[in-house]
Amino acid sequence: MASSAFFGERPGARWRPVIDCRTAIARRGALTLMDDPIEILRHGVPMGLSPTETALIALLVRRGRATQGEIAALFADVGSSAAHLSVNIFRIRRKFAAAGAPDPVEVLRGWGLRLRVEPDARGSTSLWIGGSGDIAAGMTR
Repeated sequence: MASSAFFGERPGARWRPVIDCRTAIARRGALTLMDDPIEILRHGVPMGLSPTETALIALLVRRGRATQGEIAALFADVGSSAAHLSVNIFRIRRKFAAAGAPDPVEVLRGWGLRLRVEPDARGSTSLWIGGSGDIAAGMTR
């Protein structure tokens, strides 16, 4: 295994992966919703979403879909306006595309949004919610 100086490590030192001790709240396909702080990961890599974008994707990861009323309530909770929904969806799509990910949001005109589920490394698109630390650790590797 080739070694490299990384984050100030001495040359020749063995690289060790960072272990994320946070709890996975939910996982749907390749997306994982982490807690404390709340964050969206794709195949274990942070997506770098804003708080509003994170809240929107978190809602979709948990439920798979969201009505216009649920979206309006979500935006009110985060101090934004549902009028900014299209801007947030645009930014989410741009960030996912930059990460090489497929578009995660399907707009259902007159109804709301649906999550397009990208399969995880095992090919699963099913929803996993909470659980023991052992299960969470296995799901985020």
